Amino acid sequence: MTKKDDKKNPWGAPKQKKKSDRRENNDDGWQPTSRDDSGNVFRNDSRSYSGGDMDDVFRNVQEKFQGFSPMQHKSGILLLLLVAGCIWLMTGFYRVQPAEHAVVMTFGKWTRTQSHPGLGYHLPWPVETVSKVDVTFERRIEIGFRGGNAPVRASARSNSVSNGVSIQSESLMVTGDENIIDINFVVLWRVSDAAKYLFEIRNPEDTIKKVAESAMREVIGRTEIQRALAEARGEIESLTRELMQAMMDEYESGVMINEVKLQAVNPPEQVVEAFDDVLRARADKDRLRNEAEAYRNRIIPEARGESERILQQAEAYLQEVTDNATGEAERFLSVYKAYAAAKDVTSKRMYLETMQEIMGQSKKFIIGGENGGNVLPYLPLDALKEKR
Repeated sequence: MTKKDDKKNPWGAPKQKKKSDRRENNDDGWQPTSRDDSGNVFRNDSRSYSGGDMDDVFRNVQEKFQGFSPMQHKSGILLLLLVAGCIWLMTGFYRVQPAEHAVVMTFGKWTRTQSHPGLGYHLPWPVETVSKVDVTFERRIEIGFRGGNAPVRASARSNSVSNGVSIQSESLMVTGDENIIDINFVVLWRVSDAAKYLFEIRNPEDTIKKVAESAMREVIGRTEIQRALAEARGEIESLTRELMQAMMDEYESGVMINEVKLQAVNPPEQVVEAFDDVLRARADKDRLRNEAEAYRNRIIPEARGESERILQQAEAYLQEVTDNATGEAERFLSVYKAYAAAKDVTSKRMYLETMQEIMGQSKKFIIGGENGGNVLPYLPLDALKEKR
């Protein structure tokens, strides 16, 4: 080659190979074809390798870099570095979804948290890294069983369950009256602080599970078994959730406990029949009490209404008698005053009024007159019939 050609080739002019250096089969030392006994050519998939081929490869590399000078191509190197740097810087862009929070870490240490959705930027790896956490998804942890639903006993005398697998090491708990109860429940939780969730606790789900089991045991330890089996379910759920949230806040875990749901509350298998009898007796007791309360609610208003009616009648009778007595007394006083003023006239008027009242209520037969001696005796037959 000429000097002009050497200047155009930045890697220098390679030396010409001698024909003796080339092998008969191929330049790279491989034998792609062979001949069979009849002289036909076929491809040989099993290639042979010789150490001299590697010498040729190294010799070619050395010849290509021979005469290379970085100072002669400084602008090209800077351009390559600039392009590589731009590509490296562009790897720092990231996108945050509406349901996510992005935690940015500088050399593994928390720097900031991006809570708003959209495009964000951090210094590319290895300076800064970003971890995204879904803070709206409601996670679920099962305590006392594993499966889609809480286990339900197939019979009172067997340990077989359906719709799930019972974990008695988690579900058996001691109540406040020193009885054993089998409880299966579910904890629903979500992430409230992404940075604390990633850095403050090592294994969040395992921690929440242990906290839930501890809180439930504490609440059950203060509750009697009869209340736990019947009317105290809502109270147990509420107290357990509050206690769990207090413990998780103390750990600064960045976790929000949304709800605690009791799935199954049962007595142990060995005494389930006895507890069923007790529950039936309690149901009969509640039924009889409800019937008694219904009778009381019906009879008491009726009795109160009757007593009120009698009281009103007595008050009316009292008022009537009092008014009559007052009127009679006033009339007697007025008559007495008139009698005192004119005794003869008043006596005659009283006599006439009395006779008028008496005669007005009786039948009268007038048989006297000028010829009264000729009247036959009168027998009142009609009056006698009426008396009979």
